[in-house]
Amino acid sequence: MTEKENKVLGHGTPVADAVLKVTGKLRYVGDMKLPGMLYGKILFSPYPHARIVSIDLSEAEKLPGVYAAVCYKDAPEQRYNGNGEDSDILSSERVFDNKVRYVGDKVAAVAAISEEIAAKALKLIHVEYEELPFYLDPEEAAKEEACPIHEHGNILEEVDLSCGNMEEGFAQADEIYEDVFEVPAIHHAPMEPHVSLCDYDMDGKLTVYTPSQDVFGQRKNLAKIFHMPMNKVRVLSPAMGGGFGGKIDLVTEPVCALLAMKTGHPVKIVYTRREDIQSGTTRHAERIYVRTGVKKDGHITACDYKVYLSAGAQTGATMSVAWAAGGKFFKIFSIPNMHYHAIPVYTNRSIAGAMRGFGSPQLFFALNNQFNQIANRLGMDFCTFEKMNMHDPKTCDQNGEKLGNLRIKDCVEEGKRLFEWEEAVQEQKRSAKENGRYRIGVGMAAAPHGSSLFGIMPDTCGVMLKMNEDGSATMFTGVSDMGNGSNTTQLMLVSEITGISMDRIACVKTDTETTLFDVGAYASRGTYVGGNAALKAAVEMQKKIMTEAKELLEIPEDRIELGDNKAWESGNEEHFVTMEQIAQHAHEKERDIAVTSVFGTKAAPISGGVHFAKVRVDMETGEVKVLNYTAVHDVGAVLNPLSLEGQVHGGIMMGLGYALSEGIQLNEKGEVKGKNLRDCHLFHADQMPEIQVKFLDSYEETGPCGAKSVGECATVPSAAAVCNAVSNATGIYFHKLPIRKEDILCQNRQL
Repeated sequence: MTEKENKVLGHGTPVADAVLKVTGKLRYVGDMKLPGMLYGKILFSPYPHARIVSIDLSEAEKLPGVYAAVCYKDAPEQRYNGNGEDSDILSSERVFDNKVRYVGDKVAAVAAISEEIAAKALKLIHVEYEELPFYLDPEEAAKEEACPIHEHGNILEEVDLSCGNMEEGFAQADEIYEDVFEVPAIHHAPMEPHVSLCDYDMDGKLTVYTPSQDVFGQRKNLAKIFHMPMNKVRVLSPAMGGGFGGKIDLVTEPVCALLAMKTGHPVKIVYTRREDIQSGTTRHAERIYVRTGVKKDGHITACDYKVYLSAGAQTGATMSVAWAAGGKFFKIFSIPNMHYHAIPVYTNRSIAGAMRGFGSPQLFFALNNQFNQIANRLGMDFCTFEKMNMHDPKTCDQNGEKLGNLRIKDCVEEGKRLFEWEEAVQEQKRSAKENGRYRIGVGMAAAPHGSSLFGIMPDTCGVMLKMNEDGSATMFTGVSDMGNGSNTTQLMLVSEITGISMDRIACVKTDTETTLFDVGAYASRGTYVGGNAALKAAVEMQKKIMTEAKELLEIPEDRIELGDNKAWESGNEEHFVTMEQIAQHAHEKERDIAVTSVFGTKAAPISGGVHFAKVRVDMETGEVKVLNYTAVHDVGAVLNPLSLEGQVHGGIMMGLGYALSEGIQLNEKGEVKGKNLRDCHLFHADQMPEIQVKFLDSYEETGPCGAKSVGECATVPSAAAVCNAVSNATGIYFHKLPIRKEDILCQNRQL
């Protein structure tokens, strides 16, 4: 795809609402206020596991300005799963329960005329707790003798996937390596914390304004919780200040809805940052066991992967994460004998939900880390080692699933060239030989990610397009845009095909009452599924436009070109009609230029990324500085290079934080130690290295105009690449994230 071939696609295009964002004019849910609106506040549990013996709301209810106070006695009995995708899998949650299962679990809530009065009312709620045994470690919680966190036990459902014959694979190996890895829970850290605004009107209709990545999933869940038909529940996502997976699950919405129903007033709940960190969802903390057999020539004969996932207090997205990671386990390396065993376990931690990568950052941190160790011990170049064990393009994985045109080997070669890998490795060797205070290390890591749901459930997206009387158009889409540009890509496809300029196409999005169904903004499906839906609708609208233009211009369709809000005769641009004239002509003929189109898929073409990092380690202080970074991705055709490059930069930043600084730490009582963004130790802009981003000249046959996705793949290899660079600089293999200064100093002293 080149700029000459396309008027819109392939050109760098800012996100559609960029001006509103940078001028502060975009209206988020937290900015909204409805007539008669009340403010909700939630009382959180101080204990990691306890039974509520008694609770007294009376003093809070008597406080002037308080309209309602609610607890488990007021909540529906219906259990649900806050993750919309998994709404029928191990439904363990209630709006409020008579048991609390983590520090920060919801105990009660109030609605008042101000946040100040609501906060004061919380202090008047009296609760007596009976403390119960609690578990912060998934392996401890998984033991038979452990106290059950839920009635059905602490292990959710084990996932067991394999190919080949593991016994034979290990028998063929010359050497076998075994390692244990640990990765922490981390906070999503979006700019906008969790917030919702609910209105329950006199007709019994619930309207929910929320920055959701899954409005249809949340509608399904809310209708289930409150025993309402879906036509009585409307969920809208006006704008979203970042999601990264954290805005999929129900968090504040059920409590907010319950308060609105009880008071008859609109109610808004806005989490403080402290509450967001304490009670919002996290990435899964995991303990990972990897056993790999390898020949002396570097060919891997067998790989056995066992992981304990900490689900936290409720099911959430845990089963989907376990299954998704298991599927991706087979998607990059052509190892003939592989075994994936996931043990998801309830723990007394905050709920682990979806987060960018959906189990892949953990999986490929462990694999790339161990493979780096193996290559070093075999005396092999790591790029050579990984490449020789990778899938070829247009093949299937070990279980027969098509990979699409995955050119991961080409990513390795292009990355080596751009990064100047050989020269960097020589610099690393010189640094080690000099044995000075500062050590240079280089690392590489590779990872795949899918572009839809892998057939786990029906994956569909619907788009409506209609031309207005003046020739402008409106697109209705259920696709949520987290700032990643998904809606912008849809608009670009519509503009390219129909000839209507982007500035004349409005976007109505993520409203269960006006837009067609969409599964949600996750699984890196925005470009592939949402883009295909927009393309399909645009092609249908193009046909209708051509029908009108043919009659007006009185020439065959094959001689008509579209663009710049008009249709003209090829080779004779003076012979044209405007889109406004086309719209008017259609109405005169009792026709309307409007289409509805749904795209569905069970396919999941694989995107791939290979990342290279150079670091400098201060052996006296343990400080790690990432000097430069190269990321090469196969994402099919590049529709919007500006958006794609931004996605990769953001993904790298998340990965560097995961590798070197981030991690939710709990004390012995299960309390989060730090409850502000500073304590999350996010990577800062001034810590970012120089970054090169390159996309292969590629094409995915099933993708919209040859494209597939990048959103999650952009972050998956990052932590592993940096960790490998630090290991290669220091000679220390780090099996636990993040790698902190004290870890380097401690292990360096032991050498």
